[in-house]
Amino acid sequence: MLKPTTFNSCFEKTQLAPTPVIIDREPEYEISQIVDFKIDCQQVYKLLYKVIWLGYQDTRDKSEWISISKLTHAANLVSDFYIVYPTNSSPLLLS
Repeated sequence: MLKPTTFNSCFEKTQLAPTPVIIDREPEYEISQIVDFKIDCQQVYKLLYKVIWLGYQDTRDKSEWISISKLTHAANLVSDFYIVYPTNSSPLLLS
């Protein structure tokens, strides 16, 4: 016979969210690195970068696709992405 299981909190890893950095009176979270890019044709050709958030290791929230318009304070990380991944064509050159 099957029995219902009970939740065991010993296996649940909890991690507090990192504290945001305040830039221009707005909270912003730090990006560790950019690992990919894509052009989303369903959103009027928005350029998206996949970012790894600093301080979110081993959690489901560690990465996210972010629009280039939201990376205004991370231009150096975008440049570093094309240095690390030189085989990826710059989307700005694709037009």
